[in-house]
Amino acid sequence: LVCCVALIFVGCQQQVNVEMQTEHQSDKTSEWEIVIDKPVFSSVDPEVEKSCISFNETVTALLLPFQDSVKAQAKEYVKLCVEAGDEPVGPYQLMVEDSVFMANAQYISIRLRIYSFTGGAHGMTTFKSLNYDVKNQKYLTQEEIFDFGKIAEINEQLKANFHNPDNCFTEMPTLEGVSVVNFSTTAVDFTYEQYLLGAYACGVAEISVPRVALKDMLLLK
Repeated sequence: LVCCVALIFVGCQQQVNVEMQTEHQSDKTSEWEIVIDKPVFSSVDPEVEKSCISFNETVTALLLPFQDSVKAQAKEYVKLCVEAGDEPVGPYQLMVEDSVFMANAQYISIRLRIYSFTGGAHGMTTFKSLNYDVKNQKYLTQEEIFDFGKIAEINEQLKANFHNPDNCFTEMPTLEGVSVVNFSTTAVDFTYEQYLLGAYACGVAEISVPRVALKDMLLLK
């Protein structure tokens, strides 16, 4: 009985959780409007917490250039309007939304949807993803996620799981042309920005492929 209890206790001790909160930031002036929702991770385990802190700092550093760029462009636009005697039209915008696909003591996988408007007919949306090996504090490349010797098979799975009911998209998705990749315990998600598979009006294409369908095409364990 003592041995059984000890085994159960050890098993429980091995389970390390990663907690997530969403941090909301807002910076609004007459020149710009910046709204950011980003994930912040933590853990009671000291080593995992250290890795989470490093990851959180990376996310913050990744977004700073976008904020600085929008502010600089907004200031320049207002300056030109003043010099020309024109009234500035609306503030420049930066909106960041987060999607968390996986967060545990093994991997963190997030996607940031970054929308910016700096004049013109419409704004632009771009994506950034971070796929993180928590234990080794390492960001995974696509070559470390997929077996690139099996690109043809991966592209077949992308085609099989691609939904295009209105036939708006005119190009087929491929691994070579994807914007960002994320993964969960059950699926791998592929995101294609506007214009990549069709006209701007078609929007963003998102394809979720079950991990079981990718089988040995994945290097993830």
